Amino acid sequence: MVIAEPTAGDETWDVCVVGSGPVGMALALEFDRLGREVLVLESGDDAIDAAIGEASRAEIVDARRHARMELAVCRALGGTSWTWGGRCVAYDEVDWLNRDFVADAHWPITHDEIRPWYKLASEYLLCGDDSFAIPYPGKLGDGLTLDFVERWSTEPRLMLVHRKALLHSPRIKISLRSTVTGLNLSHDGQAVESLAVSTPAGPRAVKARRIILATGGVEATRLLLHVQQSYPQLFGGVDGPLGRCYMGHLSGKIAGIQFANPDTIRDLDFKLDDNGAFYRRRLMLTTEAQVQHKVLNTAFWPDNPPFYDPTHRSGVLSAVFLALAIPPVGRRLLPEAIRQMHTGPRPYQLAAHLRNAVLGAPRGAADMARILRDRLVRRPRKPGFLVRNRGGKYALHYHAEQVPTGASRIRLTHELDAFGVPRASIDLRFTEQDVESVIESHRLLDASLRANGMGRLEYWDPPDRMRERVWETAADGYHQVGGVRMGVDPGRSVVDANLKAHGLDNLYVASSAVFASSGQANSTLLAVALAMRLAHRLAGAASRAGGVIPVIPAS
Repeated sequence: MVIAEPTAGDETWDVCVVGSGPVGMALALEFDRLGREVLVLESGDDAIDAAIGEASRAEIVDARRHARMELAVCRALGGTSWTWGGRCVAYDEVDWLNRDFVADAHWPITHDEIRPWYKLASEYLLCGDDSFAIPYPGKLGDGLTLDFVERWSTEPRLMLVHRKALLHSPRIKISLRSTVTGLNLSHDGQAVESLAVSTPAGPRAVKARRIILATGGVEATRLLLHVQQSYPQLFGGVDGPLGRCYMGHLSGKIAGIQFANPDTIRDLDFKLDDNGAFYRRRLMLTTEAQVQHKVLNTAFWPDNPPFYDPTHRSGVLSAVFLALAIPPVGRRLLPEAIRQMHTGPRPYQLAAHLRNAVLGAPRGAADMARILRDRLVRRPRKPGFLVRNRGGKYALHYHAEQVPTGASRIRLTHELDAFGVPRASIDLRFTEQDVESVIESHRLLDASLRANGMGRLEYWDPPDRMRERVWETAADGYHQVGGVRMGVDPGRSVVDANLKAHGLDNLYVASSAVFASSGQANSTLLAVALAMRLAHRLAGAASRAGGVIPVIPAS
């Protein structure tokens, strides 16, 4: 239920979760299922308010590399689940290996420790089930696999499904417009005594036995950097690991794919599973091939050419572009950040797109009607669309891992937001290794496709131009990986294997900020899986201390 005030007198909450996005929402619901009372502090209101969201504005050191934080985050009940696309992807076996060619990508836990928690995470993210590896029926070799799938939420706006459970549970208390601005430590400096919270009624000190930061990666890092200003010895010390190794993904297109059999596209298009959720296979290199050739983890899938480039001469793609270019229409079709990606740079070539749309009728009109039906009418909504062609020729999209590097980091500026917290300065940096790996992964994929008789890649540029094209699209800001990394050594990490801050007995961070590497996967699924593991550990600890909390098995 929603409460007016986050605290009353000297009340001490059992668990306090900061943030109500996909991770915070899942934590609250799972603690409820485990019989625990939980307080959720949400900086935003019940609905999205741009004035509140302005507090997330940050200084972007290189605007080519990172999205504006006003687009990348959402301060409201439900958090970024209002704006994400609903893609759920598991980390791969290769991500958990200690690869000698990926420095500082060392996890303090194994894949076997986290794999069982995908089931609960998938339940809360509404993506059908936790089957992220579905054996491909065809026989493949030479380092190629089509076994791994991405899954999609049947309703990405998770609050629409979980609202009733969140608001009607007597064990979940939600305090809106309650922004955590700092942490007050105990006299011995070993625990958080209270959270400093800004509310419409004034500042409050909220006490809790266990505190879980479940905000996005940048906001979690920013808050802890602000706390470190008052307690310089925390989090590895000033200029230590906190804020470093901030990551995302490289994403874009440098080639097309020509299938030997045009019908192959049926295996790589969106499909519905038995639970009514969409999933899609991706082209990937096997773990063995990646390690042998020392390339970073990368996923590929057939895609439409860029909508905004009218040289594709497709009536339906130009019609889609024209719809997306009208903000009120485009925002009904796609989240704003994705809409802007597809509309590309200004000035728009409207005349050329209109010509394509007119010349492409009536086939384009029929395709457009199908797309609008799948996106606006069909339930669940189809996550995307692929305009199939008889020639079996498509653009090839890549989504690639970024190596952790200390130079890519988050700092604080001297400018304060409306709540008195210093704004973040975000310096997301990609490396030559990132770019070279994208190009080499394409080369290996091309060789594997040819060896399997499956097809070939057709590059859009000569070799000396490919690097430039990868660099041009090397940007992120939505996945926000790293900054509060997990590890064993307090001098090189901020939280331990159980997400507890080094040196503090009751502070935990459940966020993509704790990841040790970015992998090829979107970050939400793993962040929720780690949060489920944490919830059960805390519930189990309370039970062993004399409580009566039932611990639900992970599988």
